[in-house]
Amino acid sequence: MHVCLLTLDFPPFRSSGLTIYAERVVEGLAARGHTVTVVASRRPERARVDSIQFPDNVNVIRVPIGQADWIGFGWQAARYLYSEGINFDIIHFADVHFAYAYHGAFVASAFQSFRQRLTSHNGRPYHTSWHNYLFRLIYYNVARWMMERPAAQRATHIIMSSAVTQREFVEHYHVDPKRTTLIYPGINLHRFEKLPAQVEARRYLGLPIGKSILLYVGFSTPRKGVEYLAQALARMETPAHLVMVGKWEARYQKRFLGTLGNARSRVHLAGYVPERDLPIYFAAADVFVLPTLLEGFGIPLVEAMAAGLPVVTTKGGAAGEIVGNAGLVVQPADSDALAYALDQVLTNRDLAHQLGQAGQHRARTLFDEHRAAAELETVYYRLFSVS
Repeated sequence: MHVCLLTLDFPPFRSSGLTIYAERVVEGLAARGHTVTVVASRRPERARVDSIQFPDNVNVIRVPIGQADWIGFGWQAARYLYSEGINFDIIHFADVHFAYAYHGAFVASAFQSFRQRLTSHNGRPYHTSWHNYLFRLIYYNVARWMMERPAAQRATHIIMSSAVTQREFVEHYHVDPKRTTLIYPGINLHRFEKLPAQVEARRYLGLPIGKSILLYVGFSTPRKGVEYLAQALARMETPAHLVMVGKWEARYQKRFLGTLGNARSRVHLAGYVPERDLPIYFAAADVFVLPTLLEGFGIPLVEAMAAGLPVVTTKGGAAGEIVGNAGLVVQPADSDALAYALDQVLTNRDLAHQLGQAGQHRARTLFDEHRAAAELETVYYRLFSVS
């Protein structure tokens, strides 16, 4: 088949976990012999972060989006499809939001809804200030009713990243369950099979040896709830160090640092880390922590499990579903519960080992990239034969 995958960003530009999801889909389909045309946004060269070599059956098209980000991308993607769509067997939007301007047949993936974003922080949108709160309140409502809802209703089929997301779109967006399939995204498990020893990894990264180390990986926005992790770090009985990997939303890092208090000296901000180096950070850590308020899936959660790390996360969105029995799960925005759970794992070696073993088994069983590609291919063939 010739598949067109439309995603906001694609290497060498990587902005979020959605980009990584698109990479895995493209690599998986290409490995199974399909031709894939990727349509992604055109970014300035200074935004280039990580190059990946794709096979000859993958072609990347860049479209201009101006300052409108995903909204501009959705418009330009639709324009491209109206002129070139006849050349493709399957049109797949990496996020259902991107499909708002296209009215042909398409498949879309779904991770989290704007309704969830509107209610994720104690019934309100997550935010950095009252001005930011009002902006998100208006923006998310407009996006939900004018773009997301129509796109979800028009989609030929929606690939759901979790059972939580599937219920969300069925119950609150009235999507016919028959037009949905749950397919957990997959990761490259082989990257975590031969990790360096913890001491070796810490020496390489310049991290303290003989101290407890927590690891957080993600694009830090108010949705990730890391200010509650800052509070938890100051309240823990174990004087642990925290390593934070990933980009930050403007001004949110300042809010996080201001919450740390005396724990600031135990926080290491690594910034963006190339994919090839990321396993070393997992090897150096004792516990992986994701204090999210809302998670549509959470690729770092799966990576942590594949690396054999115990996980502490929240019930925000799908995070608890993804972790299952491989971690301790607390309520979102509860820094006391977060601190207690982290102390439990760090002080109870048997518990940490049990969670780590469960995580590796869970990652191999549910989140292998080859399984995900095969299941997606099955959906494509079913839709293709019908059409």
